Amino acid sequence: MGRAAQLRVLLEALGDAREGATAALSVAGEPGIGKTRLLREVTVQAEALGVQVLQGRGTELERDIPYAVLIDALDQPLGALRRSEMKAIGADGLAELGRLLPSLSALASPLATSLQIERYRCHRAIRMALHQLAARRPVLLVFDDVHWVDHASVEVIAHLLRHRVPGLALVLAHRSTQLPETHASVLADAAYDGSLTTLEVGPLSLEEAAELLPADHLDRAELTYLHRECGGNPFYLQELARARLRPGGILLGGAYTPDDLSEAPPVIQAALEQEVHALSPNSRLLLESAAVSGGLFDLDLAVEVAELTEAQSHDGTDELVRAGLVNETGVPGRLAFRHPIVRRAIYQRTGYGWRRRAHRRAAAALARRGAALSVRAHHIEHCGEVGDEQTIALLNEAGVAAAPRAPVAAARWFRAALRLLPDDAPTQQRLALSMALVDVLSVTGHLGECSQVLRRALELIPPDEADDRVRVMARIALTEQGIGNAKEGRRLLTAALALTAPGSLEAAGLRLELAKNHLMMRNWQEATLVTREVQQSASVRDDPRLYLVATAASAYMGTLHGGQSLVDGLAYLDEAASALDTLNDTEVAPALLDGLTNVVYAEVSFERWRNAVAHAERGIRLCRDTGHGRYLVELQHLRALAFMMQGRLDTSLSAAAAAAETALLLDNSPIVALTEATRCWVLSQLGRTTDSLASGALSMRVNAQMPNALFAWHAPLVYGCALIDAGRYRRGRQEIIKVAAGDALTTIYPTLMPYFYRFLVDAELALGRVDAAEQVTRQVESIVDGMPSMHMRIGDARYCRANVQLAREEVRAAVDTAAQAVAEYEVSGTAVESARARLLFGHALADLQDVAAAKTEFDTALAAFELYGAERLAERARMALRRVGERQTAGRRSRSAATTVRLGDLTERQFEIVNRVVLGRTNRQISQELFLSEKTVEAHLTRLYTKLGVSSRAELAALAASDRIRRRT
Repeated sequence: MGRAAQLRVLLEALGDAREGATAALSVAGEPGIGKTRLLREVTVQAEALGVQVLQGRGTELERDIPYAVLIDALDQPLGALRRSEMKAIGADGLAELGRLLPSLSALASPLATSLQIERYRCHRAIRMALHQLAARRPVLLVFDDVHWVDHASVEVIAHLLRHRVPGLALVLAHRSTQLPETHASVLADAAYDGSLTTLEVGPLSLEEAAELLPADHLDRAELTYLHRECGGNPFYLQELARARLRPGGILLGGAYTPDDLSEAPPVIQAALEQEVHALSPNSRLLLESAAVSGGLFDLDLAVEVAELTEAQSHDGTDELVRAGLVNETGVPGRLAFRHPIVRRAIYQRTGYGWRRRAHRRAAAALARRGAALSVRAHHIEHCGEVGDEQTIALLNEAGVAAAPRAPVAAARWFRAALRLLPDDAPTQQRLALSMALVDVLSVTGHLGECSQVLRRALELIPPDEADDRVRVMARIALTEQGIGNAKEGRRLLTAALALTAPGSLEAAGLRLELAKNHLMMRNWQEATLVTREVQQSASVRDDPRLYLVATAASAYMGTLHGGQSLVDGLAYLDEAASALDTLNDTEVAPALLDGLTNVVYAEVSFERWRNAVAHAERGIRLCRDTGHGRYLVELQHLRALAFMMQGRLDTSLSAAAAAAETALLLDNSPIVALTEATRCWVLSQLGRTTDSLASGALSMRVNAQMPNALFAWHAPLVYGCALIDAGRYRRGRQEIIKVAAGDALTTIYPTLMPYFYRFLVDAELALGRVDAAEQVTRQVESIVDGMPSMHMRIGDARYCRANVQLAREEVRAAVDTAAQAVAEYEVSGTAVESARARLLFGHALADLQDVAAAKTEFDTALAAFELYGAERLAERARMALRRVGERQTAGRRSRSAATTVRLGDLTERQFEIVNRVVLGRTNRQISQELFLSEKTVEAHLTRLYTKLGVSSRAELAALAASDRIRRRT
């Protein structure tokens, strides 16, 4: 009633899901405004249409239990998955789900990685399971009272908003003004991106209130008074009307609008108090025990908490249901309060001492049942006493158990354990709990609190325990740098360095962190000087670990400048890579992961793509094996870049997506901007323009939060290139020029400048600014003169020059220069850039009237673009072929119009599989890249053979290549 417009939008979204599309909506309004009633109507209609409805609800007092609403919504339906559907989820996904859902606990096995920053794997497993459910029939997934949903569940909701599930309608309801900051940020980002539609539910009109309330018991004057005082809030109206209709009831006076929207108005509390007071003592006790047990509560648990006999509990339950204070839920043995406001009022009316004892009884009852540790810990936190070692141990155990996949919940348990430690608790016990708290805070973006906890921990360490003090001081420094406080980081690193033995591995590590600090402060020369000093120290000490750390850092620093710096850096890289390869995994991890990461950085800069991939993959494996995830995102990101430069674009996209997902969970703006920009880069190469520009825009928004971060130039440069590649020359040029106008590109990483400036030349020429393109080209050539061994950068310079020559109609010179660009790119192993240069080479040849040679270059470029999945570039090659009169490339088989139609009818998943078949991927490789089971891939191929009239992979690949199936964006 009064919600027709909102209901219509929700039903339209449901219709989209039934058609195989996807939809996400949020329903917002004040407490009691009717959000839940609206959701109830939608679910009723959905079930009538044959849609599978899954529901979970946040509860105020249980918001600390990780994945609580997801377990409520998904436990039963996922527990009923068929064997084939479970197989499609894969072993890793089932391991994640088995540790999450009671119904799948038999499938629980060791996780592929327990790193807290890789908890997106759990989110992905849930999404894959929902894929399986939605493949059977459409799914409506409803989460009510999202403002009370635990943080782990919110991360999953955010994942589902970013990665839509076909056939799934996601509906979220929450109070408008009570969303925690994290929750609000998730919904705001989704609304900004257009992936979430927000519906506001407002108050009822007077006429709608008249329809809601029993007109035979309220006259018009009373109704008007109630409507005005309650602001049209249907819950408040009904509560007051209920009070009025009770025997001896009167129209209560008083305040109807609470000062705190989380509280019921005083008059509503008074009405509820009358209702509760009318209950029998046993029923009242059962109701209060239920309020302790949960918003959706297990009746048997409430009975145990109340310590009632079976007969008393039966009578009490019947009375509560008759009174309408609790309702049946459809799940045997589970009841729900009439409204969360009712539950809160009942909980708060009990005394503090009684509540503590009730929580203790609940914890004991749950322990006897073998309930999850997180559920028990929720009650134990409310009844624990200072100095209770058993309670402290259990809270610590709960934190350890929750840390891998729900670090925010783990932080709560560790904090609770610390609060219960007595003043004379052993220092080591307090330190251990503090460091456990720091670990989970650092992977959830709570760096400010992390620094505070570390500083308190530092105060506990005696002055004579220098090693421990150094480790904590270094960690505080890194934390401060993470929140942009580089000066404080440098002060702490310098103080820690004074406590270490000169020339030791620990001292070298601190000095190299100090070099990174100088980079953050834009003190390039100081950073180089510190690194050189460490290198000199390592050269006189027979310590292979110190040697690796020093030479790897020197190789990395060597990429910051051209000329001799690059020559020296390349020599250091050879030494560092050799040293790294002689050390076993135990020697490398965790102490030398920093050195390994610097090696990969240098290998990417020096165009050693294969080595970079191999070393990055080793580092990623060691991060997971040892549980040290500090360098994981950097290594994932570097691996994505190396794959992209090799032309392995699909694999690069998977790696970039993993890095971006991990970065998002860290809630670290600079890392999110960096990884999301790289995803934009790969998507642009693939020709997925819409997705690329969306990723680029996101990276720019996040980048603006810390514009002075070390890699803050990465997002605007990549986004600018993506815009230019999409034909938006002015905007792309502006993004690159904004960075180039400062000193960033003339001071940091000159090895990167030629690539991005190449796109700037494209933009200048497209805008008719030939002189500006000439100026940029000269700058690129000047830079490249200082890097004779870096063939991709030389190719960039030759490409720029050939492009300008062609614009000036210096055709013969352009032919020679473009040929040089192709040759340099070939030597560098950058397949896509080589093919791009061939396009330019072909155009120069065509201008020279050498049509046959031009056609050869266009054909070669087209074959490469199709092989690597660079569809936008492939279309440019096709247009080039049409320019020289080639309307059909060699080897194309004639196909009927019906076949073309069938190709156009492929689903997105079928396109993904066909493209990988063309690339020569095996079923196993396809399943790993798309997160499918091999059986699912085989089923897709079987359907494709039938649909397209082919009988083998070879025929499918030939058909796909000949008809140029293009990736949809």
